[in-house]
Amino acid sequence: MNQNSPEPPDTPELEPTLSAGPEASKGSAQVWTLVKFLVVFGVGVGLGFSVADARGGSRVVYSGAMSEQEGRAVHGPDDALVTIVEYTDYECSFCRRYNRMILPEILETYEGRIRYIVRHFPLVQMHPAAAKAAEAAVCAEKQGSFWEYHDLLFAQAQGLAPEGLQAYADQVGLDGDTFQSCMNSDDPSRIVLDDLERGAAFGVRGTPAFFINGRVVYGAQPAEAFKQTIDAAMEEAKGN
Repeated sequence: MNQNSPEPPDTPELEPTLSAGPEASKGSAQVWTLVKFLVVFGVGVGLGFSVADARGGSRVVYSGAMSEQEGRAVHGPDDALVTIVEYTDYECSFCRRYNRMILPEILETYEGRIRYIVRHFPLVQMHPAAAKAAEAAVCAEKQGSFWEYHDLLFAQAQGLAPEGLQAYADQVGLDGDTFQSCMNSDDPSRIVLDDLERGAAFGVRGTPAFFINGRVVYGAQPAEAFKQTIDAAMEEAKGN
């Protein structure tokens, strides 16, 4: 992988990570303790490597962030040269702006040429409703309606309270009983916790964060910043 990925901006439009708390989900205290450790200390656990950036810190330039995507909702063809993995939080204002203003332009510009996958990274101490919203997105994904539900969560016309989450389920035509059964189970919280743990291990420290064929983009940057990184990744993939 090319290590010359763009540097994060000096003041990235990104929600900083606070440690996860047990109130966010039904996940076990032991798992949340591990997630807190990973987020606060940025432990890599052998999944990638980092290099010094201009400010003397470090950033992941390649990792296993592109792996183990089986079973996740994907926008775009499986054989696309470029895969983008976004870590997001449904209460994050920068994530909302990106998903409503920038992502549609990216998907239109690169239609048929990129694969796009979303992972969940709710910053639960700042955004108490984000974890349940992420779990609801998981339950919508299980019924094949992830992208429609994802878009409604960022529109937030009905808010992110339980009644809003149910309203979105009804709006996209989900089976209500199946949706509620999923929300009452441990499965969606386990998936969200796995995303949190994975993201923290890859060096995600806030939202939104993006892995573009292993290159990293932080924050809701202008569309051109994403296009430059996507174009570079595409040219590199064509040469391999």
